[in-house]
Amino acid sequence: EGSFWANMQNSVDFFDDVVNGLIKAQVFGLVVTWVAVFQGYDSIPTSEGISQATTKTVVYSSLAILGLDFIMTALMFGDF
Repeated sequence: EGSFWANMQNSVDFFDDVVNGLIKAQVFGLVVTWVAVFQGYDSIPTSEGISQATTKTVVYSSLAILGLDFIMTALMFGDF
């Protein structure tokens, strides 16, 4: 075994890395779904309205994930 792989195995903690990653993935999935549903219900039923809703969904979801990732990482891995 190489030293990189040995250090990688010693550094990974199941709860801190894997479980918290799965929790974050579920939260991100819910947020993207909520944003998409809201934008879809609020859109104008034309091709232009759908394209605007899709663009807004991508932008708002990306910003929400960026902010939530910062907050959730600070809460999960911070020493509070």
